[in-house]
Parts: sequence; structure tokens; C-alpha cells
Amino acid sequence: MTQIRLANPQDQPQIIALVQTVYQEFNFGWDPEGYHKDLYSIAHHFQPPNAFWVAEEINQIVGCIGLEVFPTLPGEPNQLTTYEDQIRIATADCELVRLYVSSNHRRKKIGLKLCQTCIAYAQSQNCQAMEIWSDKVLHQAHKLYQSLGAKIVGERLCPPPDEDPEWGMILPLC
Repeated sequence: MTQIRLANPQDQPQIIALVQTVYQEFNFGWDPEGYHKDLYSIAHHFQPPNAFWVAEEINQIVGCIGLEVFPTLPGEPNQLTTYEDQIRIATADCELVRLYVSSNHRRKKIGLKLCQTCIAYAQSQNCQAMEIWSDKVLHQAHKLYQSLGAKIVGERLCPPPDEDPEWGMILPLC
């Protein structure tokens, strides 16, 4: 039985190991001082209203997801905008981040349960629109997001170290 719960500081080594394993699977680069810095300080980075959850089975973390809440991004609905030198999605006020599920636990609805938890929490924080950025090679993740109502509105290059193309999606929350 999979349990979804808020992450705690003791989970950090398992979370890092899980995400690194997924990155190795897809030949993505690892940048602990930059792009992945949040994973090394989850308790600090994901302070409320932000949050970070894990999926756990028999004391093993098999999945994770995070939510970042921020002021509404400027611009017209369903359009890309530039904010703090990065391409973002206008009108979003939160972002689903760090959805990863170990390869041997996929297709068991763990990703769906993590997303539902994240979405419900975002709604409880009165968020209106969730942005989701996902590397274009992660086809199953795109299907999951779209099944939840997310729509692709654009693309950008992922931040370093990889700078691979990724889809930008918006998910209305109300």
C-alpha cells in the first residue's frame, strides 16, 4: 500500500537518490549547486505555503512531488511571459515541480495520487492556475497532466545543466 505524506528532513537522502535514479534513466545531467539545490534543502525551500510530498511503500520512498506558490505571473491567460529572466506561463500562481516515480513503481497510479494531493493543496491555498514544465521526452507525465486538465501552451529550454526542450502547461484550479 502506497502512503502519500509530507516529506520530512529524514527523507532527503532517499528523495535525492530517487530523483538521481530517474535522471540517470533519462540521461539528464545533475547540478546539486544549481538546478537541484532545492532537493538538498527541502525543509527550507518548501516552507509553507510551498509543500513537498513523498509516496512511500514499506519505508521506501518511491515517488515525490512539490508545489511552489508565488504571486500571479503577469500577462494574458494561456500565454508565455518572461519573469525574472525565465519563460513562464502568464496568470499562473503556483507550479507543480519535482514529480518523479521510480521506474518499478510506475503505472500504479502513484503519480496520479501525488498530483491529486498537490492540486488539492494548491486549491486549499486559493491558487487559481498551476504551471507545469516537463521535459519533452517524459511522454507518460504529459498524458497524466493532460488527463487532469492541463493544456500545453508553449515550450522553452530547461534550465542548465541540460537545456533540453520542455513543454509548458497550465492547469486551471477553479
